[in-house]
Amino acid sequence: MSENVKTAEELQERLIANHFNEWMGLKIVGLDEEKIEISMVWREEMISNPKARVTHGGILGALVDVAADFMIAAKFGAPAPTVDLRVDYHRAAMPGDLKAVGRIVRAGGTLATAEAEVFDGDGKLVASGRGVYFTGALKRSS
Repeated sequence: MSENVKTAEELQERLIANHFNEWMGLKIVGLDEEKIEISMVWREEMISNPKARVTHGGILGALVDVAADFMIAAKFGAPAPTVDLRVDYHRAAMPGDLKAVGRIVRAGGTLATAEAEVFDGDGKLVASGRGVYFTGALKRSS
């Protein structure tokens, strides 16, 4: 493995250096060659509509972006700027902790594509998405 590959502990430190990620209570709970798993602690401020009591779509989109980007960080040594992001919402995310699973789809010379799925506490898929990230300035791991 290249020296650019990061451990879960190194990535966690980088993850919560971003105050928004820290506010979301993000924690890396699994990491291997194929995927990263990140848990999110639900907060009352994450509700989009007080009457519906569902998690705001922006929170779900951010979680997709972070999980995809931090799988890239695990391979390349650092997160990369998001070039494009698409998020699909599959069901309402009721109040409760969430888990995102990120995977790299393709790692090219200057761009990488990664995807992530977000699951509720019952393991039901609530959102998924795919992002393109600029990795041109990052060294690739072998």
